[in-house]
Amino acid sequence: MSINDTCGWTEIAGRWKQYPTLSNDHLADWVVIGAGFTGIAAARRIAELDPGKRVVLIDGKQPGQGASARNSGFAVAYESPGHAQVHTKAGRDSYMARHTIDSAGVAEVERLVNKYQIACDWSRTGSIHAASDPKNFDAINQHQQCFLDMGIESSLLNQQQLKARLGTDHYGLGIYCGGGALLQPATLVKGLLESLPEQIEIYAESPIIGIQQGLDSSVTIQLATGEIKAKKVIVGVNAFLPRLGLAQNRVFPLALTASLTRCLNDDELKEMKGVEPWGVLSPQALGATLRFTADKRLLIRNTAEYLPGIDSNRLQKRRQLHQSGLQKRFPWLAADAIETTWSGQICVSRNSRPVFGELEKNVFASGCYNASGIAKGNIMGKLIAEHALGQPSELVNLARSLAKPGWIPPKCFFSPLAKMRMAHDRAKGLSET
Repeated sequence: MSINDTCGWTEIAGRWKQYPTLSNDHLADWVVIGAGFTGIAAARRIAELDPGKRVVLIDGKQPGQGASARNSGFAVAYESPGHAQVHTKAGRDSYMARHTIDSAGVAEVERLVNKYQIACDWSRTGSIHAASDPKNFDAINQHQQCFLDMGIESSLLNQQQLKARLGTDHYGLGIYCGGGALLQPATLVKGLLESLPEQIEIYAESPIIGIQQGLDSSVTIQLATGEIKAKKVIVGVNAFLPRLGLAQNRVFPLALTASLTRCLNDDELKEMKGVEPWGVLSPQALGATLRFTADKRLLIRNTAEYLPGIDSNRLQKRRQLHQSGLQKRFPWLAADAIETTWSGQICVSRNSRPVFGELEKNVFASGCYNASGIAKGNIMGKLIAEHALGQPSELVNLARSLAKPGWIPPKCFFSPLAKMRMAHDRAKGLSET
């Protein structure tokens, strides 16, 4: 059976502007590599603080249509309870530092959505971390207490309360966390691109071959079709950082796969009893993420793999897992309800810390958001531009103070270890898929 592997969000977003490919040799004041949330935010901030300078925003594929458009649409102001190390004072202090940055990220996205009237189904509904397996209830209770101790807005939800909010009795215990938002990621990134100042030149399908330091403190960006010599460079390519010789043995990619249904029909919506749009995260790292969207669709992601890519055969198998996960929760859902299935990559570090700072002379980078790319990408992109411009602030200082990504061994050793760890996490989270 053929499968529609187009990203559902991207397809719903409609027509995308076509950008030219960069060719020949150029001189620029600034080059920003990667036209996702981080790169867009960095380019915007440079234009605001350094007007009149030539700013080039370049992407190896189509701007905005990579990981930024392909995620699940959670702008979170907190990490998932099952993933955060909040049981020690040091862990809570580190968590609160990241929480402060994430909260600023949510506020920044909201500001841009309102300023540019971006129709991305923005909703400050927060999200719910929920478990169906009783063996995960203790962890939810423990993290709820930690959240209360840290003053983070949250509340426990029992099975009846969850059913009233979600339209399913699948979950037995959950935590509601405020401060975050739900949205349509493709229409958000599309709107952010289209609202960039004219000062910013945007180029597509222009992959970078390498970055070379000049004797005069300039940086040369090498492409197959030419090169750009710039005074300063900002890199926001997440999982592709090592390909440019940056953050090597510090970050690695994970392939996530999601499915989106068609709009539910009237009979199906009656089964959900008129619930409002919601988002559910799992207390287990490889448990299922679900959304009920503003346009009455269901989204599910319940796979994560250490793989270089997902072929069509594997994508079909993942769709079957998604269909099974949906029918556990909504047994009345038709077997052919899924409309699109797609994969994308996130960037992860061993200790769940981001890349942020000047990695080489006049080469700055921000990335590796460990599956929290909407809030972190928008605020960290802005902050890395301010850092590169020498504009200090409390948030810049906070971002610089975060622990660096932990070292990982060379690929020949790391790959089998990563696959073993993923298999362990998959088995541990199986009851929540």
